[in-house]
Amino acid sequence: MAIKLGQTWGHVKQNVFANRIYYKPTLRKPIIRHPGVIRRSEKVLAINKRFAEIKPAVACKGLPWEKFVKCLSEQLRGKLK
Repeated sequence: MAIKLGQTWGHVKQNVFANRIYYKPTLRKPIIRHPGVIRRSEKVLAINKRFAEIKPAVACKGLPWEKFVKCLSEQLRGKLK
């Protein structure tokens, strides 16, 4: 599957109107959230592609959370550039 600029799918299931409305207390008003993530940067797409190639989570699978995070940072150190 080719990576292209634009909208990528999010993980939250949307309703029939493809937008979620929720109340945000800090703004004191309802907010409309659109599905997915907009990726417009070539740099972000290059990092995502590299991340998919090296698959760092496979090497750290099954560790407790603190060790998992440490293992991920060690796996990614210098590999995303």
